[in-house]
Amino acid sequence: MFATTGRQRPLERTCMPDSHAHDAARGATDRRTARGSTGGPPLSLTPFHVAGVGFLLAGLLLALYQGLQEFALVPELSWLTWTHIHFVTVGAFTQLLFGTLPQVAARILDRPGPSSWAMNAGFLGLNGALVLAWYGRAFGEPLWFDVGLGTIWLLAGWLFVVVLTMALRSDGGRARNPTVGFYLLSPFVYLLGLTLAFGLFSHGWDVPGGWYGLREAHVHANAWGFLGLAAIGTLYDLFPRLVGTELHSKRLQRYSLPLFALGIFPLVVGPVLGMGKTVTGVGLALYAAGYLLYVYTLARTYLAGTSNGTALSVLVAQGWILGPAAFAPFILFEVPLGIPEPWIETGALHFFFVGWALPIALAGSLLVVRSLEWPGTDARASAGDGAAGLVPADSVPSVVGPWTVLAWNLAVLAVGIGFFYQEQAWSAVLHGSGYAVLLVIWGYYLLRIVDQRWRSRAHTATA
Repeated sequence: MFATTGRQRPLERTCMPDSHAHDAARGATDRRTARGSTGGPPLSLTPFHVAGVGFLLAGLLLALYQGLQEFALVPELSWLTWTHIHFVTVGAFTQLLFGTLPQVAARILDRPGPSSWAMNAGFLGLNGALVLAWYGRAFGEPLWFDVGLGTIWLLAGWLFVVVLTMALRSDGGRARNPTVGFYLLSPFVYLLGLTLAFGLFSHGWDVPGGWYGLREAHVHANAWGFLGLAAIGTLYDLFPRLVGTELHSKRLQRYSLPLFALGIFPLVVGPVLGMGKTVTGVGLALYAAGYLLYVYTLARTYLAGTSNGTALSVLVAQGWILGPAAFAPFILFEVPLGIPEPWIETGALHFFFVGWALPIALAGSLLVVRSLEWPGTDARASAGDGAAGLVPADSVPSVVGPWTVLAWNLAVLAVGIGFFYQEQAWSAVLHGSGYAVLLVIWGYYLLRIVDQRWRSRAHTATA
């Protein structure tokens, strides 16, 4: 979830023979084709990005309230947990993806991106729908929930059609770029997850897996499907820029895509059918295989590049998506762990959203505001390198260092363990200390994001 500079410095003119100029231009074209992207339309700040950062702030405040609620220091709100989850997912992460994904796809495919009118209309529709769905769910009004959820479903369909149309109209084999595959798969699976949400609240669907099967499928589709696949596709392309090197293996990237694609659908269908030991288990194995290839590729890329705090936080976060997967075999094959399943589910979701997704969203938001409006200094961007400019090449901001990354992840672990052993007196200590560390780092990161935005605006004004 990153963006590029609004302006780029043109290449300096040099006196060279026409034949040399032709060879240079052809070389730039070859590099574009090899990378599967072009200079393309520049990415720009959208209301989605601003709202995404705003919802990250709202998530911080709700997390603070939830922590105080755990110690009975504030009145208990029945809708708080549902609100917190969906303000972070539909609020923050979906906003950032809606603002960035079609623009990055347009850049890769060398096609015009959505118009500003379409983006603004989508922004108003998504946020209006989120308000309606939240009101309907929080105050027991199924009709308003249906209207809001239906609108989000239509907008997810719009996102899928936009990327599909660009892919069909592209040339030069750009549509075969694996990132395009991730960007098509992500909103399509989101449509499935949103459809399942109708059966969770406003309509009682009678399925073999029951209500809990619907909820599990909904979480798999929205978290591992929509958010996970979009983020994975983006990080494949842009993580190397964080450490100033090339992706370790394009071949492993291509191999991982079909594993993710073949894995996510059984992960969604299996719980609905109540076939966890067979269908869901197969999907989990395939998805995990693709994910291991992905993590291995990112780790080798990091080791080959220049260490950076932002990149380190993103890399370490990748381990937490396997947190829920580690418990899945015990649940699927009914192996007792001595921990109630609802507590395992709460802890697993915590590992996914706070351990994995939140560091990615924070790093992405930081890079968006760092790159936008900042005059480009990377000549490769003007030469047609589609990755250039998407992340600042010379000075990647590093809000966190190794010790802060360690503190964040130890806090994630502490809070997760606290969820698993809620009946123990010491769990409150883990919860309290873990939440305190997370909230401090989270808040500091948001302050740096806002500060970076103001600095980039001032830099542009003086330039």
